[in-house]
Amino acid sequence: MATGPTLWAKIWSSRKAYLFLSPLFLGLLLFCYYPPVSGIYHSFFDWDSVGKAVFIGLDNYRELFRDQVFLDSIPTAFLILVPRLIIGIVVPLIAAEMIFNVRQKKLQSAYRVLVLLPIVAPGVVGLLIWKNIYDPTNGLLVSLLRGTGLIAPDRVIDWLGSADLIIPSIIFMGFPWIGGTSVLIYMAGLMNISSEVIESSELDGAGLLRRIWHIDLPHLMGQVRFFLIFGIIGGLQDFGIQIVLTSGGPGYSTYVPAYYMYIEAFTAGRMGYATTIGTVMFAAIFLLSLVAYRGMKTETN
Repeated sequence: MATGPTLWAKIWSSRKAYLFLSPLFLGLLLFCYYPPVSGIYHSFFDWDSVGKAVFIGLDNYRELFRDQVFLDSIPTAFLILVPRLIIGIVVPLIAAEMIFNVRQKKLQSAYRVLVLLPIVAPGVVGLLIWKNIYDPTNGLLVSLLRGTGLIAPDRVIDWLGSADLIIPSIIFMGFPWIGGTSVLIYMAGLMNISSEVIESSELDGAGLLRRIWHIDLPHLMGQVRFFLIFGIIGGLQDFGIQIVLTSGGPGYSTYVPAYYMYIEAFTAGRMGYATTIGTVMFAAIFLLSLVAYRGMKTETN
């Protein structure tokens, strides 16, 4: 009975391909897989990155789930995440639909370029601009409210220093919330819809809103799922606003798990405890992403 080439014979015959791929996978192992594995391993140690790591078993986990600062940071993270997630999915979709329905192709292209231009500015620059907008005495927002007579001329509003205003201020940050990349991804989905389907719906008397609901949205569910999953991952990992604008304050009101992990690692020097927070976040983000993926899985995507 004739047998085919062995596994090693197949590998040897494709050795050039494996040789060219090896730097890529070596980089992945070193910079993408090793850090999280090391983080999970060190979550069982009392470790300050300088001295000797001491194995303490599950003590970090026991302390973490009794740590009120960490427990309070979880609802804060969702208070910020959920509205920003809805905004990040819905507003670019509306913008994409508006641009897609522009009849003149040149004007449509110009709008696509205009929505894309702001992404050339680094994210930190955007945060610093919003820091000036939220300036309590001379910021753009308080000046507009004074100019329109909605508040007294000498009124000062500490948007980022008030416990009542800080969460709505963070959610409003980024207005009008039109991400250039998001709009282009939605546009790509809309442009893939057959023109015959759209024309048929118009001949059948379907209005714009009915066409969007029954034709566009079903075709865009893949994009919506993409934004939902990556929004969850990015939103729970992000703490740029806390670093640049609030320092977690006032009090602990804007502490989120990712920022608490950063503080414990680089301010308190408790690397072992910080890796425990990171491990718990990894598990939570993985489970949420899995639920979102399965919840939005359809037969077509």
